Amino acid sequence: MKTDLFYRSAAGRALMIHLQTSGFFGCISGFLRCRVSRCLIPGYIRRHDIDMRPYGDQKYRSFAEFFSRQKTYVRIDRNPDVLISPCDSILTIYRIKDDLVIPMKGSRYYIRDLLPQSDVHDLFRGGLCMVFRLEATDYHRFCCFDDARIVETRFIPGQLHSVQPIACTKYPVYRLNRRWCSILDTAHFGTAAQIEVGAMFVGDVEFTKDNGSFRRGEDMGSFEIAGSTIVLLLNASARKRLALFPPFRQAFCRKEEIRVSMGEGIGILCHGILFNE
Repeated sequence: MKTDLFYRSAAGRALMIHLQTSGFFGCISGFLRCRVSRCLIPGYIRRHDIDMRPYGDQKYRSFAEFFSRQKTYVRIDRNPDVLISPCDSILTIYRIKDDLVIPMKGSRYYIRDLLPQSDVHDLFRGGLCMVFRLEATDYHRFCCFDDARIVETRFIPGQLHSVQPIACTKYPVYRLNRRWCSILDTAHFGTAAQIEVGAMFVGDVEFTKDNGSFRRGEDMGSFEIAGSTIVLLLNASARKRLALFPPFRQAFCRKEEIRVSMGEGIGILCHGILFNE
């Protein structure tokens, strides 16, 4: 669905508010989970030029099942000192400072808007904020970036606005959208936070398990039906020991987005070597 209709005018934005409360998106969600919705799959694949070879010969009972499909194989960098991407996406990296605002296609967001736990804000001061923006062509499952134990997960309810650029110029979607925030105790990067942000329509996240531990590269869950974003926060200690690999270092310095694949190495921990600003 084109989001321009809702966000380019006052009338469109008023219509969006009405649709949010009318159950309209619930009807769409129900349809996309029924067998009839399978007819949408071939057109979606053609429109977004999706390579289906990594998914084998899977058959899908609904569009929703197709959207959260699993690859038959994902290449994971197994070096424990390497920070890997939790998903296929477009990545932007920021240094976390007290006055950090995260620009996202015209909107500005503070770390405190993303974290519901006010008592953990100080843990990430001086760390790194990594924003993974998934597109329609991306694999909509995500994995754990390190061996980790889930300390706490909180769900923050909210309105579901599109994360497409036109929407972000009108609404601070990371504050309005529902999101799931997990505090992780990781084996190699210390305390980290991973935030999954829902998007338009249902914007739901399906987790493989609600608590416990995950191994590096282990499937953690999937986004359902709509576009989505993952925000990863690393603490200052991890940042000081992390050397970004050249392509990501260049993107960080230029404040640019860069394409990354699930399991791909973003940087490596270098004992005694500080992160160069």
